[in-house]
Amino acid sequence: MLYKLNWIFTQSEETWAQLLHAKFHTTSDERIQYHKRSSVWSGIKHTDDITKPSTEWIIGKGTKIDLWRDSWASNIPLREHIDLPRHLWKKCTARVSDFINVDGWNFPADISLAFLAMGIDINNIPCNPSVEDIQTWKPDVHCDFSVKNAFECTRKCLDIAWWWRYTWRKCLHPSLSGLAWRLMNQILPTDEKVQRKGIPITSVCVHCGSNAETEDHIFFECPTTKVMWVWVTNAFQLAAISGMDGWKNTLEKCRMHSSYLNDLWITMVFAIC
Repeated sequence: MLYKLNWIFTQSEETWAQLLHAKFHTTSDERIQYHKRSSVWSGIKHTDDITKPSTEWIIGKGTKIDLWRDSWASNIPLREHIDLPRHLWKKCTARVSDFINVDGWNFPADISLAFLAMGIDINNIPCNPSVEDIQTWKPDVHCDFSVKNAFECTRKCLDIAWWWRYTWRKCLHPSLSGLAWRLMNQILPTDEKVQRKGIPITSVCVHCGSNAETEDHIFFECPTTKVMWVWVTNAFQLAAISGMDGWKNTLEKCRMHSSYLNDLWITMVFAIC
């Protein structure tokens, strides 16, 4: 929700946003460099680094856009292109509207040349002096801000695990999906894993009673499990399964069959576990 508050704050249309802006900014539109107590401001300020690069302006009259501090001509504010002492920035209070007339842009020639030196061709930036400025959200195809879209843009996306399409299938009962998820993430609490945590227990397979309970043993090497694998593979007319196959090859054995048989096979595999 902080992203949404930050977005509303940058619009400066709500009364509370205008109040916060006046409280935490100087008359030259600089943020104050000292502390003021606020339960909201610290969170809004924290999300600036994420929301600012994702916003851009559709330029109209230019009255809402700070010439130096808003990202209207490039992906970063013009201020970032210029190395100027902080105290001098207090005097830089121009708005984009100061350089727009009824016909469009009205920049002096020397400023236009300075823009070109920054890699900005001001003539390629459209403006419409007859309408208001509109701030847009770049990640959205319709340029509309939403909390969901902001979250998707900022969260750390990890590579999709190969097994997700097997563990959360509709054909699996939720309890079976939970077991499959723990198995694929290698967090099933076998005796071996419990011992690794430093808990001194005696490890023995509950089926054969002659070997330690490890993941490989109970799912592939135990005599009881081997009998079940032989019966299942014979029923599906598949090649025999061994511990060398691994879970991926085992689950994919029926991928070339019908979707019904594939679902049945995947359910059978996790049910044996």
